[in-house]
Amino acid sequence: MGITSLLRIVPVKKGFTVKWKKQRKQTTGYQLQYAANSKFSGAKNVMLKNTTVSKKISKLKAKKKYFVRVRTYKIVSDKKYVSAWSKVKSVTTKR
Repeated sequence: MGITSLLRIVPVKKGFTVKWKKQRKQTTGYQLQYAANSKFSGAKNVMLKNTTVSKKISKLKAKKKYFVRVRTYKIVSDKKYVSAWSKVKSVTTKR
């Protein structure tokens, strides 16, 4: 599994929309993680199907900085294999 790269993060009202590069290799899906601190303590995880290449995250605090990263995962015989995380990008939500 290759490392997925974040393409763009667009701030929206009390949230953001994130886009990433689709993986050509066979994967089960993507794991998107975002947090209010760069160490990702207390981070929220979103599991997405491999056909998805963007996700809108809402119901966050306005004018707050969030850190985002993504990785791929594959499930083989009830075992979950994950790739390395993408580079971390930050976004400040709009009012």
